[in-house]
Formats: sequence, C-alpha cells, structure tokens
Amino acid sequence: MSKPIIAIKLSKTNYAGLINLGNRVAADLAGNLNFATPLPTILALQTAVTNVITAIAVWGPKGNRGSHADLVDLRTKALTLSQTLKSLAQYVQNTAQTAAGSDYVLMGNIIVTSGYQFANTKTPQGILQMVQNFHNFVTRRINANQVKLKWKKPLNTTSAGNVKSYNIMRGTTSVFSAAVQIATTTKTSFTDTNDGTTPVTWFYWIVPVNTAGDGVVSDVVSVIVPNV
Repeated sequence: MSKPIIAIKLSKTNYAGLINLGNRVAADLAGNLNFATPLPTILALQTAVTNVITAIAVWGPKGNRGSHADLVDLRTKALTLSQTLKSLAQYVQNTAQTAAGSDYVLMGNIIVTSGYQFANTKTPQGILQMVQNFHNFVTRRINANQVKLKWKKPLNTTSAGNVKSYNIMRGTTSVFSAAVQIATTTKTSFTDTNDGTTPVTWFYWIVPVNTAGDGVVSDVVSVIVPNV
C-alpha cells in the first residue's frame, strides 16, 4: 500500500462542500482518541463553519442578493474555513504518521476515523512491455557513419512519466546476453556513431525502465554502419 495522503479538493467558493466537510470532520474528531489534541481546535472549526453559514444567509438566495460587502465577507469566511480544514488535515496526517510510522495500512486506518478522505492513489505501472515500432530511422541529417534508432513507448504505459528511461543495448551478434549497455536516455530516439576504420554490423535492443525495474526487451534491430 502506498502512503495514504489526505486530499481536500473543494474550492473556496464551494460553500456547501466546505460546510459539509467541516461538520463531518468536527463530528468525527470529537472524542476521537486517535486525535486527542486537534489543532486548530474543534471549537475553531465549528466557529468557522457557523460563520460561513451566517454569511451565506446574509448574502441571500439567488435573485435576492445582498451587497458587494456581504459577498466579500462570505468569501473571507469561506477562505478561513478552507484554511482551517487544511491545517487540521495536516495535523491529522502528522499525528497518524507519528503513531503508525511506516505501517501505511495502520496509518490509513487511523486517518479514516478523522472524517477526511484520501487522495486517489496511483495504480502501480508494473513491468513495462517492450517498446513499439523499434527501427533504424533513415535520414540524410546524420553522417554516413551514424545510425539513428527510433521507437515508441510500450503499449501498457498508463502515462508518459511511468517510463523513467530507456537502456540502449548493443552487440556484435544477435545474442542479447552478449550485448552491452551503451547509453541510457529518456527520449525515444538515439544516435550511435562508428568511429572505427572499418564498417561494422551492430545489433541493438531497447529496454524500458520504470520503478518496477527493467521491462521486456525489444526485438533486435541490426544495422550495417559504415566507417568514417
């Protein structure tokens, strides 16, 4: 389980949402032994909620609005409630982490008693599949003794950031176990150069890498690279 993080996704103008969250947190923290000394206090939270409710009543319903000053006051009260909820969320987060340490399951169980909700946890990417469309890109923009390799991200990549890098493997035979890593790149292209005095035949593979480690090795691409 990843570390549980509290999320407050309410805008400062979502008055009803702020009031509902404030009431829920105040009710769940009252007498909660997991959070014996909430800061800000439950009283401060309840006061902030009450102030927003009162300001909404003064501002009035649609079609019968109050003055601009009333609206400014409502926005100020809502901002105070939002900041109070965020400060309490930080207190809950810190208190739960102190009590649970690196036991994220326990931490989550403690936090959930506070009335706050968690941020959506990211689904682990897992082992990456092989890259797509790996090929030797023929172009006049490189020298005769160079080879440009191009590919596309793996099929099962859920977002671009899930691929941390690509390892470029090169060998003189089509046996992958005999190949060596010659570079690492975050791009989906790579240019190699033959600085020798004779043409060579090189075999290439691409290995995508993420937090789960090395992904599936690509198909091999062989290229005859002239000398300088």
